[in-house]
Amino acid sequence: MRPLAGGLAVAAVVGGGLWAWQPWRSLEIAQSACWSALSRDDLKPLAGRYGKVYETVPRARIQTPTAPDEPGIRSTDCRVVWNPDDGSGGFLLEAQVAPAWDGVDADRARDTGQHHAVVDLDFGPGAVGLAGGDPDHPVRLYVRCDFQVPTADKPDRKAPPYVRVEVGGEPVDGVSPAKARQAYADAALKIARVAAAEYQCTNQVQLPSAAPAVPELPKEKADG
Repeated sequence: MRPLAGGLAVAAVVGGGLWAWQPWRSLEIAQSACWSALSRDDLKPLAGRYGKVYETVPRARIQTPTAPDEPGIRSTDCRVVWNPDDGSGGFLLEAQVAPAWDGVDADRARDTGQHHAVVDLDFGPGAVGLAGGDPDHPVRLYVRCDFQVPTADKPDRKAPPYVRVEVGGEPVDGVSPAKARQAYADAALKIARVAAAEYQCTNQVQLPSAAPAVPELPKEKADG
């Protein structure tokens, strides 16, 4: 049998149309990402139909400000990229974990002051959730956590009552902002569980078993 020109291709009639399987355009997703908090199932809803999805610089642990040799304003980032065959990809998911020094109200006021729509997310009594803020469609999850920070440089500084987990990204074509934001909320909750352990919260951290449904933002409703 003569090989097909240009590689292997299999065509079949599906639902009255012609569907072509192109094995050289497969989707490859990392098994885990973001301090092993996320699995490939968490990343798949955000990815395109083909290409590679991977974390730029994998890190085993979340850096925290609780150790004496670390600065008190320590934050940790995670970046997951989508790299399609044509090189047109970008940051599929970006996450940051840090003490919420500015507080929930200040973050909310900053978003609304920049004319970004913001909605509250119900993560239960032990956390505060916010969704919104174009263009990266982030979800912010504030986890109630009692932790200590080094005070050698600023003795009068106290730890804030929350650890902030922010997750956003650049939605791939075909992934709606609403679908992306729901995936960000699911990811934020999983990262928050890891963060609570790394921050060694002395209080009983309360987080739900699943993230709440993220509603459409007012702007999205108007555009629809």
